Order: sequence, then structure tokens, then C-alpha cells
Amino acid sequence: MKKYLAILVILSVTLLSSVGCGNKADASGIKVDVDLTEFSKTMMIAMIDNIYAKPNEYMDKTIKMRGQYSMVYYEDFDLRFHYILSSDDESCCAYGFIFEYNGTYPDDFPDEGEDIEVYGVFGRDEALDQIYHYLAVDDITFTNQS
Repeated sequence: MKKYLAILVILSVTLLSSVGCGNKADASGIKVDVDLTEFSKTMMIAMIDNIYAKPNEYMDKTIKMRGQYSMVYYEDFDLRFHYILSSDDESCCAYGFIFEYNGTYPDDFPDEGEDIEVYGVFGRDEALDQIYHYLAVDDITFTNQS
């Protein structure tokens, strides 16, 4: 049974990444290449895994995601990383992206754990001698998820 489930997830991710995610505008008129808000949590996690597994295929593409805001501050380096995260169905693991936003912290940022939606262009950068991927976000929308 696990073998068939794994095959189904792989086929679904392949199909979604090649067919269901390209070049459409959402209700706001923003061109979205990958809209993670359209998927169940299980498929969203599979898509995020696919994005991280094949980052060059998603470079410079616009990704839309809903989740909760989180922030980590590295005092020794005076670096602050902002995250949009969503939990799996069992709420044991969080999946998502670092995002970069030109707002002033903390005034223009949500509270820790607040529900948000972002559109961001997927990119690559380096900090602390590590390469990381992020979403370059122009705006944060505060949502009321249930």
C-alpha cells in the first residue's frame, strides 16, 4: 500500500508541476506561476518539497502561499529571517519558505503565528556561508484562516 501511495504522490507532483501551476493571474490580477493555496495540505507539502528538490526550475517564478508568520533572529550576526509556514494535517511539521520583505520590522510585519498570505518571486541568496532560497515579497496580506 505504501508503495502505491508513494507512486501516486510522485505522479501527482510531476503532473502538478508540469501542468497545473503555470502562468495565470489570480483575483488580484497578479501573475502566479505556482499557487499553493489551491492545494490540500498534503499536496502543498509535496509541491514545496518539489520546489526545494528542483529549485532551478522555480527560479524567478511567482509563488503564492498562505500560512503562519514566524521569525528567527540571530543576535550574534544581527540577522533576522522571516518565514511563512504551514503545518501538515497532524500539525507535527511545518513547511514553507523564508521570505524577504522591505518593510520595517516590527511595524510592517505580522505578529508571530498570525495567518498571512504572500506572493513572492523565488530566488537564491547566501548568509552565514550558506546558500538559501527565499520568496521576494512585495506585500503581506493578513488573513483569517480557520
